[in-house]
Amino acid sequence: MDKEGVVTAIKNFILPELKEIKDNQAKMSIRLDPVEKRLSDINGHLIEQSRRIDEVRTELTGRIDATNKDLVEKTDGKVLWG
Repeated sequence: MDKEGVVTAIKNFILPELKEIKDNQAKMSIRLDPVEKRLSDINGHLIEQSRRIDEVRTELTGRIDATNKDLVEKTDGKVLWG
């Protein structure tokens, strides 16, 4: 096969495939943008939920500790559990 035959083969077979791959990649990029936005929104929501859980855990730990202290004081320091 001569040089021109190789060039023609490339033009006829490889270049159309490359164009199709490039077009598909562009379509995928368009579809991925909303997905990435949604994932970012979900991530922000999860971070906020985690922060809120930490706050509630801290608050409840404080309440439990205060309740335990009150119980110990009311029982004259006698531990009635554990």
